[in-house]
Amino acid sequence: MHPKQQKIQEAFARLYQKWSGEPCLDIIPVPESGSYRTYARLKGPSHQVIAVHHTDLHENRAFIGFAKHFESIQLPVPQVFAVDSSEQIYLQEDFGDTDLLALLQTTATNPLTTGKRKELLGEIIDWLPKFQIEGHKGLDYSLAYPRKVFDHQSMLWDLNYFKYNFLKMVRVGFDEQALEDDFQHFTTFLSQAPLNAFLYRDFQSRNIMVCEDKLGFIDFQGGRMGFPAYDLASLLFDAKAELTAEEREWLYQRYRTRLAEYQNGWDHLLDRFFPGFVLIRKLQALGAFGFRGISERKKSFLLSIPPAMKNLQWVTSNYHLEVEIPELWRILIDLPESSGIQSINEEINELTTGE
Repeated sequence: MHPKQQKIQEAFARLYQKWSGEPCLDIIPVPESGSYRTYARLKGPSHQVIAVHHTDLHENRAFIGFAKHFESIQLPVPQVFAVDSSEQIYLQEDFGDTDLLALLQTTATNPLTTGKRKELLGEIIDWLPKFQIEGHKGLDYSLAYPRKVFDHQSMLWDLNYFKYNFLKMVRVGFDEQALEDDFQHFTTFLSQAPLNAFLYRDFQSRNIMVCEDKLGFIDFQGGRMGFPAYDLASLLFDAKAELTAEEREWLYQRYRTRLAEYQNGWDHLLDRFFPGFVLIRKLQALGAFGFRGISERKKSFLLSIPPAMKNLQWVTSNYHLEVEIPELWRILIDLPESSGIQSINEEINELTTGE
C-alpha cells in the first residue's frame, strides 16, 4: 500500500475508534468514482460506516452542512457521525453498494421487472422536488462552493468546460467568436428562469442508492440555488442509465405535476426552460467525460461518451430552443458523426474486445 493511503487509513481507524469507542476491525477501500475523494467502508464489532477523506475543505463543509440540514427535515441523506479536527476526514452512514444505475442495467442475474422499475423511478421523481423546494428553506447557502447560485457566470463556466475539455479534445472545428456569442445568448436566456430552489447539481443514477428497498441520496456537495429543471435533466438524460423516451416523458409529466404542487406556475416555467437546461447539463457532462475519460484515461467516463452522443442526437432532433444559437447547434448536430468521436468509438471497441 502506498504510504499516503496507509496514513489515510490509519486516520480513518482513529476517528472510528474515537466516535464509536471500539476498534476498527476492517477497512475496505471503496472504488473511486468521478471525484478526488477517498472512500472506505469501516467495520467494527457494532458499527459499519463509510469514511471519507478529501483535502478540499469547502466541499467537505458543504456536504456536512447540507447533510445536517436535509436530515433535520427528514430527507433520506447519509447521517454524518463524526468529523476530525482537520475537517479532511469524516464518517457517514453506509447506504450500501447498490446504486440506481446498477439496478437499471438489468441482467439475467439482476432482474428488475418493468413494474418495479417504474415504481422505483416514480419514487425517485417524487423525492426530487422535496429536496429542491423543502430543502431550500433555511439552507445555509454560504456553504455552497464554488458559487452560491447557478447563475450566468456558473453557466458560462460549464459551457467553457465543454469547449476546452471536450470539443478541443476531439478536435472539432468551430468559429471561436460565433461560439462565444452563442454561449452568451444561451446563458442570458437560461438566466431568465427563477433561480430560487435548491439545485442538487449532480442528481444522476450513481448518486441514488437503493438499500433494502429504501432510497438514499448522496454527493450533493456541489449544490446551490438554481432552477429545478437542471436536476430533472440530470436524471432523465443520464447517459449510462439509458432511459427510454417513453420513460422520460412519463417521469417528466409526473415531476411536472409534483412541482406544481409546491410552486404555483412552475409547471409552465418547466415547459419553457427544460430543453435549455437539458442541453447545458449534457454539455457539462460531456466536459466531464472529456476531462476524466480522454485526459485522465478513466475507463468508465470514456465508456459514457457513446451513450451521451446517442442522447445528444435525440435532444437535437426533438427539442427546439427559444434562443438562437446557430454555431453551437451546428456543432452539436455534427458532433456524433465527427472523426474525433469515431476515433473514440474505435478506441472503446479495442478496450472492450475480449472482456
